[in-house]
Amino acid sequence: MAPSPNDRTIHNWQLYAGRYDVKTTDAHLTSIRDFEMFYGCNCFTKLRDQDAGLYRNWLVDRGNLQPDKGGLSSSTIRHRASHLASFFNWLLKQEGYRRLSPNIPDQFDLPKRQMAKVLPRENKAYPTLEEAKAMVDSMPSTTRLQRRDRAMVALAFLTALRAGALVTLRLKHLNVEAQTVTQDGTEMRAKNGKSLVVQWFPGVEVFEPFVTEWKAELEALGFNPADALFPDGKHIRRRIYEDEAIPPLRTNGPINQAFAIASAVIGKAYSPHSARHCLKALGDQLCDSAQERKAWSLNMGHESEVITNTHYGKMTSESRMQTLGQVGKNVGVSDNDIELMLKYTLNELAPGTPEHNRAKKLVRQREDLRDETSVIE
Repeated sequence: MAPSPNDRTIHNWQLYAGRYDVKTTDAHLTSIRDFEMFYGCNCFTKLRDQDAGLYRNWLVDRGNLQPDKGGLSSSTIRHRASHLASFFNWLLKQEGYRRLSPNIPDQFDLPKRQMAKVLPRENKAYPTLEEAKAMVDSMPSTTRLQRRDRAMVALAFLTALRAGALVTLRLKHLNVEAQTVTQDGTEMRAKNGKSLVVQWFPGVEVFEPFVTEWKAELEALGFNPADALFPDGKHIRRRIYEDEAIPPLRTNGPINQAFAIASAVIGKAYSPHSARHCLKALGDQLCDSAQERKAWSLNMGHESEVITNTHYGKMTSESRMQTLGQVGKNVGVSDNDIELMLKYTLNELAPGTPEHNRAKKLVRQREDLRDETSVIE
């Protein structure tokens, strides 16, 4: 392939993007090169607003085509547009490109009306909690390798860790007594090298024994804190290293295969990432306050609830219908609702927030109930 006049610039961008996860950088690079090909491999110094606009329209048109005819998925189109807007925002600040139109990044904004018709956001498939329990319970456990795989799947539903982080855990990262996992970005394949301590999520205690028993089994075999929590098959039968720590898995292949085996039993095909969606949906059911929702989101490794709500655990039509059918049928008031009403009466809630609106509704319901009771009396 002949050199491109943009190679040096794109190389400089790759150095800048080195702070991101490798997969993230590769995805952005694919989008940049795709746009470059569409642009005829001309130098980006000559780029005009309409060039970016033409590519945006070309992207949207791909949503109307079948995959075998060059069609692109909703997710691919949205990501490419986002990647390019980010790239050109960076490029406009670089020497030699500051004379480009500042409107170029905006040209990659996708038309909302047309996108709504052509590219509805795809809901990610994920198991319900009951399905997740059935998956783990059904996994074979005769061999040590099978018990390793079962523990991997169980830990995914306990912590919402991504596949890359899970398979690179070491024994020292798992604290059974404190029920935490330390994601160390310096030692693990964590997204963007992020480090955090993850508390095991509430409501999924059923998965705990599979993980705790697995760690105890390894320790009984002489495994040390620095050894891999989920070692490769050739290291799993006995501890063969004396001085060196047993290394973690090199790829996500084993956990992908473990999820394939587990979900096949219930007639589905779920990926390791589906555990994150499952836990987000569980949080929607269990969290009653803004503080609880924020804590749940942070425990998933997200900087804000916006990320959690936008990308994870979307409510299905079936769940929506079932939930709506229960509206107004629960006459009891939870402790969290009582606390919420108290804050409302003390003017501690910001007007217009979901908590303020809910508290206001609860108070009015209680007032209506009191008025009805007084009339009867």
